[in-house]
Formats: sequence, structure tokens, C-alpha cells
Amino acid sequence: MTIEELFCETCGAANPPSARFCQNCASPLPVTQITGALPEQTLLIGRYQLVSRIGQGGMGAVYKASDTRLDDRLVAIKEMSKAGMPAARLEEAEASFEREARLLGKLLHPNLPRIHDHFTENDRSYLVMDFIDGETLEEYLDNRGHGPLPVEQVLNWAEQLCDVLSYLHNHQPPIIFRDLKPANVMISESGHIFLIDFGIARIFKPGQSHDTVALGSPGYAAPEQYGKAQSTPRSDIYSLGALIHCLLTGDDPSERPFFFRPASQANPAVPPGLEALLQRMLEMDAERRPTSAQEVLQALRGDDAKLQGQVGLSAQQAKSASRLGYSYGATNAAPSGVDLLLEEAQTLYAQKRLGEAEKVYTQALQLNNTNPLGWQGRGLTQGLLSRHTEALSSFDRALQLDPSLVISWNGKGTALSTLQRNQDALAAFDRALKLEPNNASSWNGKGAVLNALGRPKEALDAFDMALRFDPHMAQAWNNKGLVLRQQKRYQEALSAFDLALTYDRNIATSWSGKASMLHEMGRMQEALDCYQQACIHNPLLVSAWNGKGAVLYDMGRYKEALQAFQEALKLDKNYAPACYGIGNVYYIQQKMKLALEMFDRALRCDSHYAKAWNRRGNVLHDMGERVEALRSFDQALRIDPRFASAWNGKAGVYAHLERYSEALHAYENALRINPNFAQAWNGQGNTFYHLNNYSQALASYNRAVKLNPQMASAWHNLSLVLKKLKRNKEALDASEQAIQLAPNDPDNWTRKAEALQEFAPLQRRKEC
Repeated sequence: MTIEELFCETCGAANPPSARFCQNCASPLPVTQITGALPEQTLLIGRYQLVSRIGQGGMGAVYKASDTRLDDRLVAIKEMSKAGMPAARLEEAEASFEREARLLGKLLHPNLPRIHDHFTENDRSYLVMDFIDGETLEEYLDNRGHGPLPVEQVLNWAEQLCDVLSYLHNHQPPIIFRDLKPANVMISESGHIFLIDFGIARIFKPGQSHDTVALGSPGYAAPEQYGKAQSTPRSDIYSLGALIHCLLTGDDPSERPFFFRPASQANPAVPPGLEALLQRMLEMDAERRPTSAQEVLQALRGDDAKLQGQVGLSAQQAKSASRLGYSYGATNAAPSGVDLLLEEAQTLYAQKRLGEAEKVYTQALQLNNTNPLGWQGRGLTQGLLSRHTEALSSFDRALQLDPSLVISWNGKGTALSTLQRNQDALAAFDRALKLEPNNASSWNGKGAVLNALGRPKEALDAFDMALRFDPHMAQAWNNKGLVLRQQKRYQEALSAFDLALTYDRNIATSWSGKASMLHEMGRMQEALDCYQQACIHNPLLVSAWNGKGAVLYDMGRYKEALQAFQEALKLDKNYAPACYGIGNVYYIQQKMKLALEMFDRALRCDSHYAKAWNRRGNVLHDMGERVEALRSFDQALRIDPRFASAWNGKAGVYAHLERYSEALHAYENALRINPNFAQAWNGQGNTFYHLNNYSQALASYNRAVKLNPQMASAWHNLSLVLKKLKRNKEALDASEQAIQLAPNDPDNWTRKAEALQEFAPLQRRKEC
């Protein structure tokens, strides 16, 4: 996504970034960019962390960022600065930005990015929207040398643009985009088109005779956009014609605005029908252009058979056409050919040969792109291939053609849920249930979304409805188990997971969910057995290998734990929990340098992994890097201020640096969060001991050993403070407890010897 134009303060026209004078009115252009200066890793409103700047222009900048509240989902953030703007330009820029926020917030179309948020911070306004992984058509043309593109490729893009323009123009009130050009169209690797940058889009006002200012880009903007008349949907049709002409011919319309040679002169493959359509779209008189984008779309689709016959077929298309007895040159499709392709695609889908299935669905849609079942099948296939954005687009096309397809509504809901658009997903599942109230899959999907929205009670009700209509639905039992586990209703959750496995022994997520819960309950061997089953039924389930490693680690089987974590990383090299798990194994083995490397790797994968920051602090503390350790603990606490272990680690560093008051404050925070944190009580006792406050130290040590009678260091410290308080018999008893727990620690024997030296003479005096 790029923003490259400079906007004239006098007339508002867009200009190339290198221009110093407006190409429309010749006024001087601003030369100082006042946006795009934020460094990487900047955190906006405590939520959006910038990754890189991906666009810069006169009115704004665009950054790639991660949403730290939604699993680091990538988003695009558009920035507009108010600093240093003249009053006239400030008013226009603010209005443009607010207009974009309002427009996108109301729109829902597969060829438009969705807006998620907008806010103001440090005298700048920001708009948060979908991050589109692709390139603009301008970049695409630059990379391939601005030559003519294949006709069928341009037609595919043109049909998508017609579809989205028709959606905008039929909005109430109609929305005129007014800046359609290569820089404002993005294309994904799959060829999916997105219309971007609504900075100068406006709501059409009926009855207004002309636009207030001239807007648009030279060569692509219709004549009426230069202040001569009111822009209408036909203004966008002109711009679309200019864009199609540019793609088909390689001619840059900005070099000679309003002059377009016949497209077939530059590209002989352009058929007469398309050339005639372009001439109509590029009429100077708006009344002589097609009346709507839908009319253009119908014209393009109506000529598809003739156009395809002239541009030729790919080898694979030709092979399929020959096999099915279908002629691409025919003006009417042969339904039997499409039906056979759809049947073949469905068979491949059922056999989980997903790549082949998608290709055949695509072939069927090339023959007839108005078949909703073809789009539905393609969407289901793309969903299983984890290409959820493309799946969403396919389901939307299916539903535009047939809004009664319950499977497509369910597929759309699943895709939206996976893309973290949970409110939209809920609406999709509700639409499916309105059509078919007893659809178990719809209830199950709705339950999953409700849980993601933090509404677990409603989620459980939805899962129960799913199971009412299909008591053997393993996925619903599994999902119900996950919610019950979150609520710590362990016995009910176990029953739900067991029922899921009764109806589908191969459902790896049920084995994994059951294992995770058993791990929490301390039933280690059972947890390990369940993780083993998960890995058997789905050896590619990363979370199962990682969970297995965590259980083996807790069981002290470090070599096996390391192997399990490494299996997880083989499947996903950026899986932070597995890096963290390996770091823990190295830490327990006192391989500090290796441990630090793994925690750093975990944080490169997920910079908001508080547990990794905390453990990194532990390692650095043990390595004597106190200041860096404090930074790590502070980073963990910025992410999670209620992370008791990080407060405890921070307190330990302060105590080592003899900053005892700060240490006590940190220990108090840890114990306020977790009053049963034995290690923090022990550390607090050490701090009081160093301050010669032995009575307080004694109270802290006593609390530590009460909470964890197996903590040898707390018994050792208790013996030490009891000796200071001349309570020698108790000191002797405490030292013996420490020796019993850690007989190989010479310090424990030293404490006993000291206690005996004090206790024995006193005992002899008493006997005398």
C-alpha cells in the first residue's frame, strides 16, 4: 500500500511526489513531509506496534504494524499530521481523513480493506485497517516494464473493480471514489484486487452543480473533476476506462490527459468489443458514458466468450475443454462441462487433494463465473488451505449470487473468525441460522465466536444447541470442553473431551485440549499419554508437540522435552512457546548462553511474550548482567503488570544491588498479586535480614516454609535468622530440615554446625 501524491493547497489536485508546482493550477507545492517519521517499534495508544513504513506522501504516511491485543495481527496504519499545516490545508486534510474513517467504517466488500480503528495521538490522526500483503498495480507495472498486459488478466481485474465500484455507487448515499489509478489498486499474489486510499472519496450530493475543488490524478480524473461539473458514478467509469486502457496498452494517461489512442494499436489482442466499450467509458461528455459500473460489468461478462476465444487458452484450460467437449469460442456456455468440472473438484476436495481441487474449481469458474456452487467449493478449499482472506472473497461471491447458501454463510463466518473479525463472523453465523435454525455447524461456529468475544456462557448455550441437533458432533464437544476448561470446570470438561473422542478418535485438538487440562491438574502421565495421541493423530499439530514438551519438562525428563520442543520448531520455526520451552531446558541445565539465545529467539518471534522476557531476566541476573536483567523484567511488566514472577525477579535484582527499599516494594507487588508465592516470601525475608530487621525476616521465612515445606533455601534462611534471634534449638531444627531436603549443600551443614555451637553450651549450662 503506497501513498505517493502531493496535494495542492490551492486547488486540491494530486501531483507526483517529485513535482514542485501543481500540474493543474501551477501553484507551489509543499516540499516538507511531516508524516512518516515514526521509528520502528513505536507503540501507538499502547496497542499498535509499528513494524515498518510502507508508504509516504504529501497528506500522510502508511505503516505496517502489529495489533498487540489481537495476537499481533498485522494491520496497516495511515497517519496524518496536523503540525505545521496552513489553516486552509488543515481543514481539508482533517475533513478528508475523517471522511475516510466514516466511509470505510460502513463498508463491507471483499475488494475493500476493512477499517478497524481510528484515533488521534501526539497531534496526528491515525486510521487502522486491514494489512494487504501484495503490491499496487503501479508497482506491478514498474516491475514488468509498463508493457501491455494480457487481455484476460486485465479483464479479471476490471471485473473485480466493476464489482466494487458498483457496490460503492449503490451505497446510500452513493460514494464516488474519484481517484482510481494504478497506485490506488492493490493486487494479492492470487490476483485478488483491493481498492485502497479513500482520502479524496466523497459522498455524492444530489443537486450540486459542480465540485468544490478539483480532485483526482491527472490523466485518470474525468473532465468534470476539474471544477467544471459535479462528479458522479460516471466519473469513476471514466477513471476505470483510463486504467484499463493503461493496462492493455502500457500508455501512461498522465503524459497526455484526455487523449487515448485505440487500444488495439498498442495491443492487437484487444478485441473490437472491448475497444468499443473503452471508447464509451472515456467519452468527455459524461452523459455518453455507460450509466453504471454494473452496465460495464455486464458488457465485459457478455463478451467473455468472444474475448476468451480471441486471447487463447492456457494449456490446462485447453486440455480440460477438449476432454469435456466444450468450445471456448461459443457464445453460450455448456452447462454439462461446468457440472462435470464441479463434480471433479468436489471429488478432489473430498479426497483432501486440495491444491488440485482449487485448480479445477477455478477452471469451472472460468467457464461460468456466475455459478455460486463453484465459488462456494473454491472458498471451502481455500479455507482448508489456510488462505482465509481468499476464502472470504470466494464465499462473498457465492452469496452475492445466491444469498440462501447456508454452507457459504458458515464458511464466511469461519473465515472471518480466523481473521479475528469476530463481530462480523457472528453476524454471518446468525444469518445462516436465520435460514436454517437447526444447523448444528452454524451453532458450533457461533459458539466459537461468542467465546472469542469473551461471552463464554452464551458460547456454552450455542454448543449445547449444536449438540441438541447433532449429539455426535465431535467438534462441538471439543469446543465445549475448551470453554469449560477455561472456567476451571475440569470434570465437566474432561467428560466433554471424552465424548468428542468417542465420536471421533482422530480429533487431535481434543487429545491436545484434554492433555493440557490434565497438565494443569497435575496428572502428568495422563497428560503425556494424551499429547502422544494428539501427535499420532496429527503429527503436524505444533501445539501438541509443544504441550508434550512442557509436560516432559515438568516431569524432569529434560532430554525428551528438548526433543519434543524441537519437533514443534521443525513444523513452525517461529513458534515462540517452543523456543521458550527449549530455553527453559537449557536454563535448568545451567547452559546460560544457550538459554539466553533461545529466549531472545522467542522474543523475536513474539515481542509481547511476557514469560520469555521474565525468564530472560532470570538468566541475565544469574549471569551477573543486573541492569539488562532489570530491563527484561520491566518489559515483562509493561506487557503484564500483574505478572508476579516478574515482580519477584525484579525484586531479586534490586536486593542484589543493595537497593533494599525498591526490592521490598517489588516483593510487596508480587505478594499482593499472589499471596501464596513462597519464593517471594523467601526473597522478602532475605531483604529484611540484610536490613537487620530479623523479626520481619522470621515472619517471611515462616510463611515461605508453610507454603512450600520442600523449599530447602527457606529452611536454611530460617535457621540463619533464628540463630540471630538466639533461638538456637529452633535454628538447629530448621538446619536439619534444610539438610534433609538438600544434603549435598555445604551451607546447610554450616548452619547446623553454627546452631550446635550455640545450642550445646547453653544446653550444658541448663543441665548443671
